[in-house]
Amino acid sequence: MRDGKGDGVTDRIDLAHAASFRIGAMEVRPDLRQVTAEDGTHEVVEPRVMQVLVALALADGAVVSRDDLIRCCWEGRIVGEDAINRVISRLRRLADGIGRGTFAVETVTKVGYRLTVDVPTSPRLPPDAKAEMIPPSRRNIVIGVAATAAAAASGALLLPRLTGRKRLPAKVGLLYEQAVMALGQGTMEGNSQAIGLLRRVTEGAPDYADGWGMLGLAYAGASIARAPQFEADLRARAVAAARRAFAVEPTNVYAGAALGLLSPAMGHWGKIEKQLHAGLAARPDQPMLLSALAGLFSDVGRCRESAVLVDKLWPLSVPTPGTAYARVVAYWAANRLDEADRAMDEAFDLFPTHFAVWFTRFYLLLYTGRAGEAIGFGANVEGRPIGIPDWDFAMLLQVARAMRSRATVDIDAAIALALEAAHRGVGYAENSMQFAAALGRPDTAFAIADAYFFNRGFNVGMLRYSPEQRIYSRTGRRHSRTIFLPSTAAMREDPRFDRLAEELGLTRYWRESGSKPDYQARG
Repeated sequence: MRDGKGDGVTDRIDLAHAASFRIGAMEVRPDLRQVTAEDGTHEVVEPRVMQVLVALALADGAVVSRDDLIRCCWEGRIVGEDAINRVISRLRRLADGIGRGTFAVETVTKVGYRLTVDVPTSPRLPPDAKAEMIPPSRRNIVIGVAATAAAAASGALLLPRLTGRKRLPAKVGLLYEQAVMALGQGTMEGNSQAIGLLRRVTEGAPDYADGWGMLGLAYAGASIARAPQFEADLRARAVAAARRAFAVEPTNVYAGAALGLLSPAMGHWGKIEKQLHAGLAARPDQPMLLSALAGLFSDVGRCRESAVLVDKLWPLSVPTPGTAYARVVAYWAANRLDEADRAMDEAFDLFPTHFAVWFTRFYLLLYTGRAGEAIGFGANVEGRPIGIPDWDFAMLLQVARAMRSRATVDIDAAIALALEAAHRGVGYAENSMQFAAALGRPDTAFAIADAYFFNRGFNVGMLRYSPEQRIYSRTGRRHSRTIFLPSTAAMREDPRFDRLAEELGLTRYWRESGSKPDYQARG
């Protein structure tokens, strides 16, 4: 292994004599133990952390064994695995923090570690060397965080109409369009197909920013919806693809959305709203920014404003199952019921057996005084979406019967099934919270809310629905829009709702933003 001077071989990293180098736009000064980001912010790290960073950078992407690290950074002393693991963990926090995803430390099982970056990282590079990969500017980060539309992860991704796009080879263009539509399905299968197709797009057109940006967005969505053991790798891939997009087009909105999607919005609504408005001031008709703001408004109870944005969005977007059902829910939440019915008919004509559209139709009937129609709709076995367990439909029909009869025996049976379902997954808990509130059992609704948001009382787990669907939802990424729907009106009329809003940070958001949720601004 080469030493920190770059002119010999030694077993020790000497920080006092190690040359400065760059990782992307980040400058590393080993002698000062200082790492400086593009915007001038800097961080001083522990000596051992800096030594390991230098050792990994000197390897130029090759794997460095634990024994090598001990010789170079611990002077050959006997150290436990915990000591090395702590330093590697600190380096990874550095990468996610001031490094902003510039680099990653990859573990090669039973071999060692290697530094993965998007640009040449040799410490021999002079400090003013031009990076081949352009990092996202502060404006890109703003747009990226703003464009986190939770819709992107759940399938309600607003896709702009494919016009005025850079000319691509015919085959590559077709692959891109197929990938965009696959991503819009809002399923794990569609996401996997999109990733495969977009990788082909970037191979065929490596200078096409939207290809890289959309690939980053697909990876980012997968990182928060797939099993937890895949999260770190998918996050790293999302960052790498986004940075490739920024290298071609520094303002690429898909790349920005990919980076933004990696950070949860819960509790950060005020900051994100300001960023969204700043982005929309420059790009007032950008679908992803509009979609993000609509999603944010629904999460903080400003459902009428969300629906107004959806009015603007629909003509700008390519219909997908996600956009279609999200439009229905937006109108229903804003009490624009005639428009919700028309939007539902249009969505069902387009995607009659997509699970999100089918369930949205059932719930719209259920919660708008048409429980009998919901029963008839749900009883049509041939019209049901596939891949859903039979017990799920049985629960829905029991809830509908209880909504229609309002008999205690029916309500008790429905609540028992709903509580059992809430223990099975995150999505079931969202639905069961609504069932309980609509059936006049607010105690049960608040108990489910405590479990859903805070893991109090019981743990809903991370699986979203059935194991067959393989969709997951992390605790920090739960959405508060459910508690502002018409189905949960009984919760908002209960004194306990104030406590829930306070704990979630909603009260602080309303106070600091000077806004009010719809239920407080009636009339």
